[in-house]
Amino acid sequence: MIQPNPVKITIDTNCVVGLFDLKTTTATSVPELRDLMRQALSSELEIALTTRVEVDLSRDKDPERRREMLAHLQMFPVIGTVARWDQSKLDGADVLAGPEHAALLEEIQRIVFPGLTADSGRALNKIADVDHLVGHKLAGRDIFVTDDKGILKRSTELRDGPGILVMNPSECLMYIEEHRSRSQKKQLVPNNADERYWDKRLKGSVTFDYSNNDHRFFIGEGLNLFETRWSKASDREIYAYRDPPSIESIAFAKGCSEISDITDADAFDYSSRTRRPKIGQIIIWRNINGLCAATKILSIKDDSRRSDVDELSFEFVILPDGTRNFSH
Repeated sequence: MIQPNPVKITIDTNCVVGLFDLKTTTATSVPELRDLMRQALSSELEIALTTRVEVDLSRDKDPERRREMLAHLQMFPVIGTVARWDQSKLDGADVLAGPEHAALLEEIQRIVFPGLTADSGRALNKIADVDHLVGHKLAGRDIFVTDDKGILKRSTELRDGPGILVMNPSECLMYIEEHRSRSQKKQLVPNNADERYWDKRLKGSVTFDYSNNDHRFFIGEGLNLFETRWSKASDREIYAYRDPPSIESIAFAKGCSEISDITDADAFDYSSRTRRPKIGQIIIWRNINGLCAATKILSIKDDSRRSDVDELSFEFVILPDGTRNFSH
């Protein structure tokens, strides 16, 4: 099965100091930072630094601590930010600023340090803070982790503006725990299960009265459970819904006439609560474990249109390994 993607965090210079400067008396969040490091070693998250961390640490006036801190940077991947003549290396990761970079720089600086100029107090440190955030955003990472109270106070503006999530180490740990909980695979059991409306195979075809069992038919079981739900449209079309608790989303497999034509289930649109397939068309179901199933409508009967029953027949295939390709 697919493993949850690790959370990608970028840590600020103050977090590096908190982790590795054992002599400092000003570091905060040390236990939380160490917990983040442990989780990084177990591949639950990825920690990276921007090139500005090295610049920040290089300004340390204590040569012994400076050497020690810079040596620790070798264990982290480094991401670039915008190039500056007095800080960037010719063969480094920084990029020359284009119009899009300039706009991002301006927006972040306006949010975090409005009115910042070269003559402002601690201007070099503040410019580096802006560069940290820019590099994080350019790399498409998930969370910028810092103990800088000034940046944390602007977390709402940074989230709603350039779309940067900023958290302190404790908040980041809580986010990761929630991410883990969301990603945890769950053994699923349908509510009020009626065996007459449940096919536990991974592949097959079924026929049932869709007006019964609250319009539901269950396919698969355990991690692979899909509670399909349907309602009347006509004798040529039927409504499918993502409402049952085991279902995360549904999509219409547009352009596919056979289930085996689906080579990438993620390529379709899962934005709607309901779909209305016709006979011969296919619905893709994604359950809360992130697994996919496909159902092809074989026939529809409607007791208000020349039939004595409401009846739906469909064939189905479930992919239990978390893949998205039904062609195999």
